[in-house]
Amino acid sequence: MSEVLAHRSRALTPAETEELLRDRLGDGVLRSVVEYGMFTLWIDPSAWVEAATRCRDERLLGYDMFDSLFGVDAREAGFDVVAVLYSTSTGNRIVLRVRCEGGRDAPTLPSLSEVYRGANWMERETFDMFGVDFTGHPGLEPRILTVENFEGFPLRKDFHLAARVAKPWPGVAEPVELDEEGNVIEREVGLGDAPGPYELDKAMAAQAQQVNAPPAPAVQPEAGADDDDADPSAEVTASATATGATAGSDAPAAQAPVDEDRAARAKAKADERRRKQAEARAAKAKARAERAAGGEAPDAAPPSDTAADTTAADEPTTSAPAEAAPGASPDAGPDAGATEEASDDAAGTDASSAATSTPEDDRAARAKAKAEERRRKQAELRAARAKARADREDGEDDA
Repeated sequence: MSEVLAHRSRALTPAETEELLRDRLGDGVLRSVVEYGMFTLWIDPSAWVEAATRCRDERLLGYDMFDSLFGVDAREAGFDVVAVLYSTSTGNRIVLRVRCEGGRDAPTLPSLSEVYRGANWMERETFDMFGVDFTGHPGLEPRILTVENFEGFPLRKDFHLAARVAKPWPGVAEPVELDEEGNVIEREVGLGDAPGPYELDKAMAAQAQQVNAPPAPAVQPEAGADDDDADPSAEVTASATATGATAGSDAPAAQAPVDEDRAARAKAKADERRRKQAEARAAKAKARAERAAGGEAPDAAPPSDTAADTTAADEPTTSAPAEAAPGASPDAGPDAGATEEASDDAAGTDASSAATSTPEDDRAARAKAKAEERRRKQAELRAARAKARADREDGEDDA
């Protein structure tokens, strides 16, 4: 390849390019046109390969890049082939256009694959879509855009679409609707009507009903039937049914001890849980009684045993029963003993009523106990503030 221009400012204009190629090709250049910003040269078929070679090798042109190649259906005039070339040194682009020889029956044109290697694949596509035979091409077949046994060339104007061809479609024919005698029912489909139902739809519906059908009930023999007229198969079925019934009757007998053991274990767990709850309530009641004997009793006693238990559960444990005894006064001994006896009675009552209490009663008791505890703390806070205020006033009077 000869040297090419290194500056865009030295690129040739379309008129200068046409003059240069006419000087090299003579009558091989038919005409030129500039449309849509593209410079197009019409080339004679005999000068097609030489024109591409001159565009590549001429130092003043330097079209060293093959852009694209495609076909054009010119109807009765035949087929045209268009090649677009680009110069990487000047930035110019040129379009070479040629009318193929052979008309619409056998269009032929020399191949550019020896000049530009990029033309190889695009000439195969043009052959596949338009049927142009590029002489000198290393191999136009097999076809790359259609199947090998495809009939016709899809981008020709005279190519009929598959929907317009008057021949049967190779797919499965649509089912028809038949009457009881096997005659085809012709229906005029109106606007918005759906076709069918077809025989295939009916067969599928029948199959679905058969698969999803409920099990048939067992047929019981009539009581008045004679033994001599009975069917032997029915006797076999009856004997099998009786055997199954005997085995089924033995199954509940074996299952009964298992159910009884499971119920006994559940009852034992429930009794153990109630016993532990009663012991916990008794311990809380005893601790509350000892705190009350030490002077820390609440303002109001709970109305029921359940409320007392929940109050003890919600209150924080500030002191153990052993620590409350030293703080109590000596005169409180008999009262403390009486209180312990009352606590033991309350614990017994709690243990007896644990099984009869309901979750609603427990929630109500806990809510009431929390309200009483809140009122007690508020009363203590008000008393402390009143005492502080009185001490402050006494100090002001002394001053």
